[in-house]
Amino acid sequence: MGWKWNASKRVVAAEFRAARWLARNPEWMLAPSAVAAGACTLGPTVTGYVLGGAAGATGLWYRGHPDSFDTLAAPALRAWQRRWFGAYVGGRWRDLMDVHKLTTEHRRKKVTNYPRVVRVRSYSPSIDTVLVKLVKGQSPMHFARQAEELAHSIEAERVAIELVKPGYVALVVQRDEPFTEIIPAPDMPEHSEDVDLRAVLLGEDEYGGDWTEPVQGTHTLTAGGTGSGKNSLAFAKLRSMAPLIRDGIVRLWVCDPKYLEFQAIKPITENRYADDAGECLELIEAWVDDMERTQKRMQRAGLRSVQPSREYPLNLLIVDEIGSLVAYRPEYARQITGLLARGTSMGRATLHTADAYIQEPDKETLSIRDLFPNRICLRTTSPTHPDMVLGDGARERGAIADQIPAVPETAGIGYRTDERSRTPRRVRAAYTTDENIRELVEFVRNGQTGSIRSIA
Repeated sequence: MGWKWNASKRVVAAEFRAARWLARNPEWMLAPSAVAAGACTLGPTVTGYVLGGAAGATGLWYRGHPDSFDTLAAPALRAWQRRWFGAYVGGRWRDLMDVHKLTTEHRRKKVTNYPRVVRVRSYSPSIDTVLVKLVKGQSPMHFARQAEELAHSIEAERVAIELVKPGYVALVVQRDEPFTEIIPAPDMPEHSEDVDLRAVLLGEDEYGGDWTEPVQGTHTLTAGGTGSGKNSLAFAKLRSMAPLIRDGIVRLWVCDPKYLEFQAIKPITENRYADDAGECLELIEAWVDDMERTQKRMQRAGLRSVQPSREYPLNLLIVDEIGSLVAYRPEYARQITGLLARGTSMGRATLHTADAYIQEPDKETLSIRDLFPNRICLRTTSPTHPDMVLGDGARERGAIADQIPAVPETAGIGYRTDERSRTPRRVRAAYTTDENIRELVEFVRNGQTGSIRSIA
């Protein structure tokens, strides 16, 4: 006869629950114990001096070296304060779970089971990451369905849900808008060797870190409504790659159907620029032809892949307002769609990459949307757009791009999805002024060229 460990209707006694809680949160026992031991060993006066000296040293550190304090000490102090004096502690957390029906009931013991807060991290003043252990009978979808309501309850801008491992989820709580200032245009590196085409700087993420995106080895689709700042991404990308453009390692092909957005960089495209729809068709066809010639060169040389160099440059095709070419101009739509499908499906090995921008990301507008593996979603006009761009469930996990205010101050703010966790991350592109664009053109046109090594 086997044991039935779940047969009793009695619950664990309060003193054992308290002991278990102390084992999980040893700081509440160790800190008082250390103070008591110090008072017994050194005396209360000396112990007071030690504690006062530690507090004073912390204050001096805070005032005297903000960079190291904000990097090392502030996240830990902020996380401790929010863990134990905010919405994630004791009765407040249980009330929150009760209100949103994120609990389960033990049928025999008549006990309510609550998800447990395991850890709180606060790397940014605007962002908390709360690790939660689910109770039996729950899945991450229970929290995902309540994400918007949870945000209102704890007076946060948004709550995103991330699956950490089976039985655990992380609540990414955005307390306020992390982007309150314009991010200046990226500096232009001096040398080609300083640029990594697999991590090109575009701006910042919600944690205050650099936001980088790959150019080499992928194709990128950026969606956003009018005035959302789509072209901020393109110009930030070009400034970050400036020495490669100058040295002929990156070649630009630009379709500018709005006639004005990319007119300023026409001098550095070496006549690979088009604004009329018919001319855009010819340019895209030339880009595909160049890809096929490169395929044949590589075939003759016995190469399966190459690294960017003057011999094998990366050919970046920028297509602004791609919807106006493939959906709103029926006389060109079929040909342009077919050419882009060929280029995006076969151009990776030959370093032919497409960078497209669109307002309406639905399949009716862009039928080849799935051929763009790298996606970014700025402010949109419809709640369905984040899922169209970033994948099913993206909005439910926190990519509320349709709720970004439609004001100039939010230009460049949007979401991209983490490749591993599929959790949306809030990002903001740097703002490139007209003067910054002129600097880019002058840098490329007037910069010195020489023998350029292939870059890995």
